[in-house]
Formats: sequence, C-alpha cells, structure tokens
Amino acid sequence: MDFLSKYFKEVITSIDILEKYSTDYSYISPIISSMKKIPKAVIKIKSEEDIKKVIELMNEYHFPVIVRGKGTNTLGATIPIKENTVILDITGLKGFEKSKGCLLAYTGTEFNEPGINDLPVIPTSFYMATVGGFVEGGSLGFGSLKNGAVWDNVIEAEVYTLKGKYTLTGNEVYSIVQSAGTTGILTRIKFRLVKNRKGIEIEKQKFNSLSEAINFSLKVIDYAEFISIRNYPMAKEIEPGENWSKWNVIYGIESDKGFQLKDIITTFAGAYFTVVNKTGLYYNSLDISLDELEKIDTQDCYVSAELSKSSIKYFSHTYFIGCNKLPNVGKMFNLHSYKINDRVEERRLKYIINFKRKVDPEDLFNSGKLDF
Repeated sequence: MDFLSKYFKEVITSIDILEKYSTDYSYISPIISSMKKIPKAVIKIKSEEDIKKVIELMNEYHFPVIVRGKGTNTLGATIPIKENTVILDITGLKGFEKSKGCLLAYTGTEFNEPGINDLPVIPTSFYMATVGGFVEGGSLGFGSLKNGAVWDNVIEAEVYTLKGKYTLTGNEVYSIVQSAGTTGILTRIKFRLVKNRKGIEIEKQKFNSLSEAINFSLKVIDYAEFISIRNYPMAKEIEPGENWSKWNVIYGIESDKGFQLKDIITTFAGAYFTVVNKTGLYYNSLDISLDELEKIDTQDCYVSAELSKSSIKYFSHTYFIGCNKLPNVGKMFNLHSYKINDRVEERRLKYIINFKRKVDPEDLFNSGKLDF
C-alpha cells in the first residue's frame, strides 16, 4: 500500500495507530472483538476529491475499505475483518447548513456542531459521534419513540460507489441507512428536523407487575419523548439510590423547566452499555411487539425495554443482560454479530442487498459485513 502516500496528504501506517483503528465500541462483545484484523493503512479524508481518488484506486487495485467516523459503533461496523483493509477516516469531511426544516451535513460532521435539540432521533454517543456514522451504523436512539428510527428521517443521501456517484431519495435511502458502509462511501446527508426541544423532565412510576407498567406506558406513549420499562435489577444497577419496585417506567416529557437534553440521553439510551460494562455479563436484544411484551415477565436477569417506533409501528427494543436463555418471543436484534443481515429488517435489507449487487459485486466496501 506504499502507493497511497503518492495521492493523499495523510496516510498512517504506524502500528500503534493502526491498532487503535482496528477496534470500536464493540469491544464489549468478546465475539465481535475477537474477529478484528489490523488494517493496512489509514487515510485521512479531507475532501470529496480524496474520495474520488480512493474510488479510482479501488477500481484499479481492488483493495477493501472501511469508512470510519469516531468509532462509537457497538456492533463492529468499523472494525476490519479482512486482511489488507484500508480505513478511511472521514472526520475531516465536515460542514453543515440548516434550511427549510432540514439539516444538510457532510458525514464527518459531529452532532455537537449543528446541535441536537432539533434532531428527530439522537444517538447515545451524540457528544462525539458523526452524522454519517449514526446514519450507517445506528438505528434507534432518543426521539425514536416520537419521531421514528434513523431510516424514517433521512430524506436524501449522496454516496460514492465503484460505479459512480448516486443521489438517493425516497425509499432508495434504505440502500445506505444502517448498511454499515457496505454499499459505498457516504458523503452528505439530508436529515429531517423537528421543533426545538427546550428541555426534558424525567418522570418515574413504579409497579408490582409488568402488565401494569405496560398499561401505564400506553397511556403516555403519545406525548412522551422516551419510555423505558426496567425490572428491579436493571433499574437498581442504573440508579442504586432509588427505591425501585418489581417493574418501573422511566419516561420523559418536554418541559420548559426540565433537564437539558444532553444530560439525560445516557441515562436513557445508554443503560444496557453501562450495565454490561459494570457487570461483564453476556447480553443480547430482541425487538418485541407491544402486544407480546408481557411474555418477558418471567426473565430472571437484567431487563430494559426501550419503547420505540419504526415506520409508524411501535415496538420494544428490549435488552437482556445475564440471561441463561432469551424468551421465545419477538425477533432477534443480534448484538454479537457484525453482519447487518442479523439486524436489518427484511423490507429494508432488500434495498441494501440490491444496491450492493449493483455497485460492489466484489465486496470491497466493508468486506464481509453483508451476505448478499
């Protein structure tokens, strides 16, 4: 890969830096982290001209690449699993504007640059994550209960592929959202904005049964910014000083006097990551319809049900930590697989696979992460 330095201002090959770029927040999964390879080189991307040159060289030399933002993905989206992979550090590709109810941003833009209070859905790692990383590696987050998942809020995307540059709109954006960069190099995103949130007031209700907790949640679901249903062990681990019941509902409503949004995101959306880091226990997740959620009542482990919405349908993105066996309900959202086939729902997965076959039949973009 010595030829790369002829074309780019900053190419990194020192082993200590390459080691850093070989991992992301999926280090909490021993299964995913065991699969990582050391990349061959890191290119610091500065402009779209750099991307055009990368595409030209990929077509000539056929080497695999991974686009990386801040590496906050917990599912191995930015770790190399193939030898001779080149990492493209996209964090230098910055810039944004807000106009007509939309955010138009280059993918290296960090969330703290445009601000988060008017974004419809926000990642737990908003304080350092990039816009592109969340679009390609995220799914839910704060705001998804009211405004839908990431894919419900992306209006337009620009992506460079081995077959040229594409501007995707409508359902075509499914080709890149949650694709983990397997279909090209995403450069710009147009994202829907919502009314500016002034603050969030956190409320807590405690119940002796899961059915009571669910029934209460359904009463507030139309106006709550978030709802998390946690059993006693989970709630106690997050806030040990509180007198929790068997089942607990933690929810947030918009308020002029409430907490600032940035102060409550980790408490809500980052709960499972916090508990896994503290306990070291095995974990996984199921997406469960609200009609079936009561079936998890018998689980003797840490449970956190984060109510969410995708394509206007409510469901629970439910975490189980320290369980001997997951309940036979819902659909697995595999937190220990780097393959996006194990997480993306079939309707959207078809768009990703069809686009991949069209623009990257050699599987050079994030090689090995998509079965197509």
